[in-house]
Amino acid sequence: MVETGVDFEDELILAMQEELESALTEENYNAVNAKGSVANASAARERRKKAMMGILAASVRTQRLYFVVRSAIMSLISALITLIVVWYLGTIGVVQAVFLGVFLFVSSLVVSRLFDRQIVKVSKRIVNFLSRHRRARMFVLKKL
Repeated sequence: MVETGVDFEDELILAMQEELESALTEENYNAVNAKGSVANASAARERRKKAMMGILAASVRTQRLYFVVRSAIMSLISALITLIVVWYLGTIGVVQAVFLGVFLFVSSLVVSRLFDRQIVKVSKRIVNFLSRHRRARMFVLKKL
């Protein structure tokens, strides 16, 4: 299998792999009936499978990293607004904190969605960087 840095026991990966196996088995059956060579069809199937699993694994890596980056941006936005509000008011009560929390979550979600394209670009750059650094990749994708 292609070295991807993603745990192939992951539920999402396993579900995609099952669907891929099913589709490739059907394609293999059709290719054998059309060409008649089982060995050639099997070798081509394995090459396609490896390429597709590499692409799917890279996609999952990017999605996970996107979530981490977006969550970090949302938390920084929320922390900054909370700091400003507490600095301005001096202190806040429980009810104010609840309403502030809801407002902060919605506002940080909107702001992070406005910069969605930039976040995806940053995530892809980080994935490319992590592809060259195995230990950092494993830490980010497994621990964060």
